[in-house]
Amino acid sequence: MKYRLSEIQAITGGELVGDPATVITGVASLGQAQEGDLSFVKSEKFVAQALQSRASALVAPKRLEGWSKPLLIAADPTVAFAAFLERIAAEKHAQPLGVHPSAIVGEGAKLGPQCSVGPHVVIGRDTGIGARVIIYPNVTIGDRCEIGEGTVIYSNVSIREEVKIGKRAIIHCNAVIGCDGFGFTQADGKHVKIPQVGAVEIGDDVEIGSNTTVARAALDKTIIGRGVKIDAHSHVAHNVVIGEDSMLVAYAKLSGGVKIGKGVMIAGDASFVQNIEIGDYCIIAAGAGVSHSLEPRSVVWGAPAKPMALEKRIQAILKKLPELREEVRALRRAEPGKRG
Repeated sequence: MKYRLSEIQAITGGELVGDPATVITGVASLGQAQEGDLSFVKSEKFVAQALQSRASALVAPKRLEGWSKPLLIAADPTVAFAAFLERIAAEKHAQPLGVHPSAIVGEGAKLGPQCSVGPHVVIGRDTGIGARVIIYPNVTIGDRCEIGEGTVIYSNVSIREEVKIGKRAIIHCNAVIGCDGFGFTQADGKHVKIPQVGAVEIGDDVEIGSNTTVARAALDKTIIGRGVKIDAHSHVAHNVVIGEDSMLVAYAKLSGGVKIGKGVMIAGDASFVQNIEIGDYCIIAAGAGVSHSLEPRSVVWGAPAKPMALEKRIQAILKKLPELREEVRALRRAEPGKRG
């Protein structure tokens, strides 16, 4: 890569202080940056480290006293730097346009302009692929699916029939979208499968991590709203609804019929029992076991999940249990006729 700072400013916005012709040939963290690199100062906390950096230029929230090299001043340096990284990533990961000879495109399938379909991809019948979609090798997309423009689907993803994915989505390696929900009933002591004939609908700007599964609904739709981000190894069961801009960190597990509101933050390894509702802007701490519905803006932790303040008190008491036990035993020994 090779960019002048003036070109980077056109991408990131902000105020340029210093020589606009300064050439940038790489990006790096403050501590690892060398001459030719661009780095960024996330906040005031990192200013001292920034002043020691060997980077040729920095993206920062303000002018830095003691820094003599060029600066790009942005209200949010992280967002500005990310905009430049997005340009770099697009160039670095660019795929050849067109359909690889080994790919199979089913009857009635339609591909938009400037698509890239890699080796051994299978696209089902009557499936629509939007413009500028990138499909990496060994992806399978079933019949009657819709993939929105600008979406990227990485290697070995399986997307079953009648799945709808919006624009600019990113589906990482080995994710499975539209597998059967885990639906069974009992008859004569045996498990009888309930056919899962619903669909999956994924909104614009959604990102789904590697090895994540999103099950199709039994009858209606499993819905992932616009802007949702799901980390790797998570499970979204049948008929789940996730509201816009919610985030699920790795190993999150949503049972069937769970409804997640807008802007909900779910930390790693949290789990939810079936058919509960989580209000908008709730925060679910790591490892929480959520067994009941939550009001909007609830903050919970623990298994079973409890208000954060209560769970912190419980955890503090648990740490003191060995000492408390010894105190109780000592008191019991001090009483006549009592044994510890």
